[in-house]
Parts: sequence; C-alpha cells; structure tokens
Amino acid sequence: MISRCKLIGLLIICLTLPTHGQFWKSSLTESQNWQREAIASRGSGICYKTQIAQTLNPDLRQRTISYCCDGYLNRGSSRVLKCEPICQEDCTNGVCLEPNVCECAPGYYRTEAHCRKYED
Repeated sequence: MISRCKLIGLLIICLTLPTHGQFWKSSLTESQNWQREAIASRGSGICYKTQIAQTLNPDLRQRTISYCCDGYLNRGSSRVLKCEPICQEDCTNGVCLEPNVCECAPGYYRTEAHCRKYED
C-alpha cells in the first residue's frame, strides 16, 4: 500500500491508496525445487585441522587449515572450498547427500544402485 501523509500542525493525516502486489510464479519444476532444497540441506563437507608454522611471532604459529573431508571433492578453488560428496554408485535422478548416500528425486526409488522411475 502507498501512503501519502500530510502534516497539519501536530496532527498527521494519512491517505492510504490501494495498490496491487506483484507475484512471481516459480519457473522451477517440483524436481528442481526438491534438488535445490536437498543440496542446501546437506553438510558442508569441510574439515579443519590445526597446523604449526615456522614464524617469528609465536602467537601466529598455530594456523587452522580447512580442507574437504574424506569422501568429498573440492569443486571450488584453493581459496573458496566447495566440497561436494562423492557417490561411488550412479546417482542420476537423485542427489548425493553425503559420501555414498544417494537420495532419489520425487517419483523415483532406489534399486540395484540406481534411481528408477515409479511406473504407474
């Protein structure tokens, strides 16, 4: 709503004009929405370790190093880690949520190491 206000002495008078909201329909399919939510909910796959470095300042000797945990592959760079889980079995029509854990998309089920479509 759009409001127009006028100050008259110490009295404020506001007129409210009706407006029409704009709504956007998502162009993503149910499967694409599921995939986005599944990927967003999985863990980061980033592990940390403390490493001792040779420095003149003793306060700066301990450093925390980040790296991809076992079972994850870095799809980012050395500065920006984007660790993605690795599924040894085929995860087509699904999402690899953690190492060797594949979740099938809606309308698919897991059998014989594949996500297969439900038949009507």
